[in-house]
Amino acid sequence: MGRIRTVKPELFTHEGLYELEKACKLPVRLAFIGLFTACDRLGRFRWEPNRLKLAILPYDKKLDFDAVLAALASGRFVFKYVEHGQGYGCIPSWRQHQIIGTREKRSDIPEPPCICT
Repeated sequence: MGRIRTVKPELFTHEGLYELEKACKLPVRLAFIGLFTACDRLGRFRWEPNRLKLAILPYDKKLDFDAVLAALASGRFVFKYVEHGQGYGCIPSWRQHQIIGTREKRSDIPEPPCICT
């Protein structure tokens, strides 16, 4: 289920995201912002490209969301890790950009390596 998140205006002028999008020709800026709504309170998400695509960019029929996630990972905007055979992701800069209220449920996603904490 998606969550309500905030987006800082500076995100729309983030040069690194823009350059990555230009280089890979994929909608990484919008996908990155959309990932905020897929993350739990700690900036973690299940690395399920098909489900994420349906939640974030459902009308982009021919879009390979696995390629979008791979591009974001190559730019270090997201980090992929595996626990017990299941893929997960996190946004390393999550705490710099999101302040989560106390009413949101605890994370049920395993803790990532130190890169995202």
